Amino acid sequence: MNPIQLEVTPHQSLEGVPYQHLHFQITTDDGVIAPADIKGLKLPEGIQYNQGIVIEGKGPIWLYGYLVHECHPAAWVGCYDPRLGAVVVSTHTHEVSVSQVLKLELPASMGNKG
Repeated sequence: MNPIQLEVTPHQSLEGVPYQHLHFQITTDDGVIAPADIKGLKLPEGIQYNQGIVIEGKGPIWLYGYLVHECHPAAWVGCYDPRLGAVVVSTHTHEVSVSQVLKLELPASMGNKG
């Protein structure tokens, strides 16, 4: 089993923008992963690429880089910052723009983990 678990949940921002929330969790006892752990890591099935995706979880920057790359076909990609909200880092639509911050509350299934 991969020590990086991914879960996607349909959601919307407080402004009403629909997106998919991609939560990741590192499941090792010490919370540490190695770069080799992203080899073969696949996004969950059923992602709707016509919507945006917000990536959220506690992990290294290189894991975020990998996930942003894997989510690239989506309409837009944002990274969750608990102080700001979802910061849009990539877009293929006029619905949102790069650097836009979407206010959001984490989906209930995420247990409001930041």
